[in-house]
Amino acid sequence: MTTLAKAKTGTGKTMTDQTDEITRLNYRSNQITDSIMKRSTILSLAIAFLSTPAFGYDQADLDKLKAINQCIDCKLTEAPLYGVNLSNVNMRAANLDFANLERAILREANLVFASLRGAYLIGAELRYANFSEGNLSGANFLNANLTGAVMLGADLRGANMTGANMKEVNLRQANLERAILRGATLDFADLKGAKFCNTIMPNGDTAIKDC
Repeated sequence: MTTLAKAKTGTGKTMTDQTDEITRLNYRSNQITDSIMKRSTILSLAIAFLSTPAFGYDQADLDKLKAINQCIDCKLTEAPLYGVNLSNVNMRAANLDFANLERAILREANLVFASLRGAYLIGAELRYANFSEGNLSGANFLNANLTGAVMLGADLRGANMTGANMKEVNLRQANLERAILRGATLDFADLKGAKFCNTIMPNGDTAIKDC
């Protein structure tokens, strides 16, 4: 065994030396592989973080809204406004996407051109509020009171208005495609020019006249 261990190869190195060198090379190779994998993971996390859209409301805008009952063109995405009293508020062109306005009081509110995509307005008091030309797609108006509200030209695609009180609502030119109106009250509502496509009507029927 001693003779074999000390036997020299054609490179002038013993077999033991050669084995040690191979071991060192394998160790170094593993280190390099680990380093590459760690850097790749860090890079992937950085890319994911940078590509994630920025959500959330602007605290300064929220404070302004509560202080003076006005916030035009404000960023209030996902704002926590459960049960707040914002009667006669002016939030023209505000971004309220996915905001929680459940049971909020927005009587006679100015929400013209406002975006409320996916907003929660369950049980909200919205009498005579003005949502004209607003984006209300996917908003949840379950059991909300929309008596006399103005929704002229509003985008209500996929909105849930189940059980909502919509007496005398102005829905002229509104897009009600895929909206759910099951059990809603539409007495004296103005529906001239409104679009109905796969819309669930108050009686449960599906309207497809504009598909």
